[in-house]
Parts: sequence; C-alpha cells; structure tokens
Amino acid sequence: MGKIVRPIRRQIISSFYLILLWSIIATVITWSVIVTLFILYVNPVNPANYYEQKIPQIVEEVALSEGQLLSMDQKNELEKIIPLDGLDYQVLSKDGDLLFGSMSKQYIKNQKELLESINKNIHDKNKIIQYYLIFDENDEPIGAIGFRYALSLASSNPQLSWLILSLGFLALLSPFIYFSFFSYLIGKRFSKQIEEPFNHLMEAAQKIQAHDLDFQLVESKTPRELNQLVQAFEDMRLSLQTSLLRQWELEDERKEMVAAIAHDLRTPLTIIHGHVEGLLEGGTKNPERLERYLQTIFSSTQRSIRLIDQLNEVSAIGRQNFSMEPQSVDILKFIEHKTEEYQILCAEKNISLQCMLTSVTGTINMDVYRISQVLDNIITNRIRYCPKYGKIDWIITKDNDKLIFEIIDNGPGFPKDETDHIFNKFYRGDPSRSGSDSNFGLGLYIAQMIVQKHGGTITIDNHVQGGAYTTVVVKALP
Repeated sequence: MGKIVRPIRRQIISSFYLILLWSIIATVITWSVIVTLFILYVNPVNPANYYEQKIPQIVEEVALSEGQLLSMDQKNELEKIIPLDGLDYQVLSKDGDLLFGSMSKQYIKNQKELLESINKNIHDKNKIIQYYLIFDENDEPIGAIGFRYALSLASSNPQLSWLILSLGFLALLSPFIYFSFFSYLIGKRFSKQIEEPFNHLMEAAQKIQAHDLDFQLVESKTPRELNQLVQAFEDMRLSLQTSLLRQWELEDERKEMVAAIAHDLRTPLTIIHGHVEGLLEGGTKNPERLERYLQTIFSSTQRSIRLIDQLNEVSAIGRQNFSMEPQSVDILKFIEHKTEEYQILCAEKNISLQCMLTSVTGTINMDVYRISQVLDNIITNRIRYCPKYGKIDWIITKDNDKLIFEIIDNGPGFPKDETDHIFNKFYRGDPSRSGSDSNFGLGLYIAQMIVQKHGGTITIDNHVQGGAYTTVVVKALP
C-alpha cells in the first residue's frame, strides 16, 4: 500500500500555519515596496495636515487687509491666496450670515453660533471645518472666514490622490489576497493527496459492482487515515473475492439452469399438448375412460407450460439488461378495458366488482403489458379466494406521477404468519389456499419485481374489516 505520512489533522494545522507565514512575508514585502515608492518618488509628498498648516497664513493676510478681502468684489483676490484644490472656504458677516465662498453648505446660522464655533472644530463626515473672526483696527469684529479640509494623504496631495488611494487599497487588501492565493496553492497540493485514494476507491467500487474483483489498489502517498481506509477496502476486496465470486457463479448457474429447463421442456410439452387435443377431438374405444385420462394429461401439460412460462418470466426479469417498454397510456381507457375483463371473470361466481376512481385523468408512461400482468395476477387471485356473491373493491388514485391501485375483498384474507413471506419465490403458503392447479409461488414474486422496475411498491395485508387488502404504487417511467 501507499507510504504512510502525517495524519490529516496535523497536515491541516501545518498547512494553515504555512499559509499564514507566507501571507505575512508577502504582505511585509508589499508594504515595503509601497513605502519605498513614496520615498523615492520625484516629487515630495505633502503631509496629511499640509492644508491645515496653510490656514494661519491665510487668516493673517485677510486680517492685514483690514477686512477688504471679505468683500464680494475682492473674491478673486481672496481665492488667489487660498489653495482651493485642498481647501474650501466661506465668508460670513459678523452676524453669521453667509456672504460667499466655495462651499455652499451653511454650518453657522447666527452670531451666537459663530462666536461659539471660534477655536472649535466642526466635523462633517471625514472633513474638519474651522471659523476665524476678522477684526478692524478698533478690535471690533467685521466678519469671519471658515475653512473646510480633510486630514489625509490623498486630500493633501490631489495630484497623487489616485496613486495614494490605489496603493493604500492594495496595502489594505494584500493580506487577504496573499492568504487566498497561498490557500489555493497549498490547498490544491493537499487536495491531490486526498483525491488520489478516493479516486482509487471509487474505481474499485465500480469494478466490484461489475463483478470484477481481479484487481489490486495501487500504491499512493496518502495521509495515515486514508491509507487505513484504503487498506480496509483492500482487505474487504480480498474477502469478497473468496466468498462472493462463488455466490455469483452459483447465481449465474441457477439462472442458466432455469432458462435451459424452460427452453428444453417447452417444445416436447407443447407437442404433447397438441396430440392430446387431437385425441380429445377424435375419440376411440372406451370413450369415457379415455377422455378422463386425456383430460388429466391435458391439464397436466397445461400446468407444466404455465410453470415454464413463469420460470422464463423470472429469468427474464432477473437479468441485468432487462428493461421496461414504456408507452403513453390513457389511464381511463386502460382502467375501463381491465374492468370489463375482470367483470366477466367475476360473473362466474356472482362477485360484485366495484371500480372507484380518484383524480384519474390524462396519461401516464408505463409498460402497459407488465402492469396488466401485475393486476391480472392480483385480481384473479382475489376472485379465486373470494366467496360466491362476494365483493371486490378496486380503487384507483392518481397522485402526480404515481398511479395507486387498492384492491380490497371480503374473502378469508391471509394468516398472520404468511404476509411476511408472501412475495418469496416459490412460496405457496397454506396448501388449502394454494390449491394445485396454477399456484407455483411465482406470481406475486414476478408482480413485485415488475412493480419495483417501475420504481414503485406493492404490499399485501389483511383489511381491518376482513378480507385481503393489496396496494400497488406505480411511478411513471421516463
């Protein structure tokens, strides 16, 4: 078998730490490259508070102008000393009214709010707003000017904002990217060790299913637990090879024997049957006695032929290549046709056959010949054991792709110990019930096999009110 390596648990833990280690190393290298790009960039990078440092100089120049720069006609001159690429501004009157500026949002509504905002920071999302009073030569307030800015490298370097944002985004995502990347690489290598033994096991299972045990599981380097699983499967294969092969051989021999008997006996028995018919029609000496003997021979040959037919049926249905022959069947017409057949049989014993339909419309795909065979077997049995002037209820229900047949009679039912064995091959049950003319213990066995081929079920039990209760569920064939 394969070489034993570390257990799966240890491999998973070591793989996780390996992924984490390589991700940290790659992330550190990436961040180092980003920092180096900033350091070696040809233009100096402004600090995050670059525009904040410009504000005192601007306020000083406005104060030196004795308020002239606060007038609307001096707007252009004022904007010459304000770097508008990183600073927004607005000019207020001494009463707090907005006069003009590059930001239209009004943060101050009156003189009181203006005075309270001095030397305080007002925050608007990620931006800071600061207001400064401007005084005349008599130290009387003549107005105010406010500035709005952000403390970030991107806002302090608008010409490099795309680069800063891109590199910052890359630095933020790099740990996750590297973790995913190394997880994929290391996980792929680990998955190969897991997949290889499982592929061998699936191939082995398919070979066993095909009755092929002449193989050996190939050696591979696998984790210890999987190696133990493969070894256990190999041990099972060896055990199956010594036990099941013989069983399969016996099963094949049995099927071949049944098929051979059916083939070899059908021709001579059919010939005997034909000659007996000729004797019955001609009549010779001692006609009464001769006719009695010939009738016995005739019924015996018929019984032999029926047995051969059922053996052929069992052999055919049991083959792996046996398949149903589905066709679209009009359900109502099918039920109507079968009901007419069964009512004719019931008439001989004055049995009442009631057919009740529930939601039975449309068509269904099924092997109509085989399903007829199932119903014929069950209902003719019910007619056989139902007393004269008895009653049989046949209930048919359609449930989506299922067709459900329920057959209830008022006959003697089944002994409790028979219901568990009634579908066994060659099971006849109580001799007083089975009779000797046609019950070989194969009819219900064949019926069950046909229903199973339709993906359905068949159950037989005693009804709570007496009599036998049979349920057949048939699924539509594709």
